[in-house]
Amino acid sequence: MRIIDQNTQPKVRRKAAEKLTAFNFNTSEPLGTIVDLSARGMKLKSAQSATVGQIYYCRLPLKKKIEGREEIFFDAECRWCNRYEDTGRYYSGYLLRFPSGQDAEIIRELIHNWMKSYNRDLNSRMHGSQEKPGLLTRLLGLSTH
Repeated sequence: MRIIDQNTQPKVRRKAAEKLTAFNFNTSEPLGTIVDLSARGMKLKSAQSATVGQIYYCRLPLKKKIEGREEIFFDAECRWCNRYEDTGRYYSGYLLRFPSGQDAEIIRELIHNWMKSYNRDLNSRMHGSQEKPGLLTRLLGLSTH
């Protein structure tokens, strides 16, 4: 397994734009739902706590195929785990290692797709709102068209 080199891959953490659940490859039990993701790490939300320092062998089914793949595989080393009293949920952070360059590339493509989705949503909200005419335009009765 290799870890993406920190010098060649900047840490760009993206909030999940879709609900994806990571599964423990050995037990098929869900580890949690992805909250955010980078090429080197992820944050999960789950009902169960994770063991700090443990390496989980993961399977991540994708909503849509990326590079012809419906799922990817990786190792995730748990670095921290906290329980939030207000929700009763656990949030945990993981360092990712990929068995192949293709799996790492699919994660980068997934992050890129989330970024595009976020930008589309942001732009549609910006263009969907009508800008009100300024004070001088309203006072002088000038047309904005």
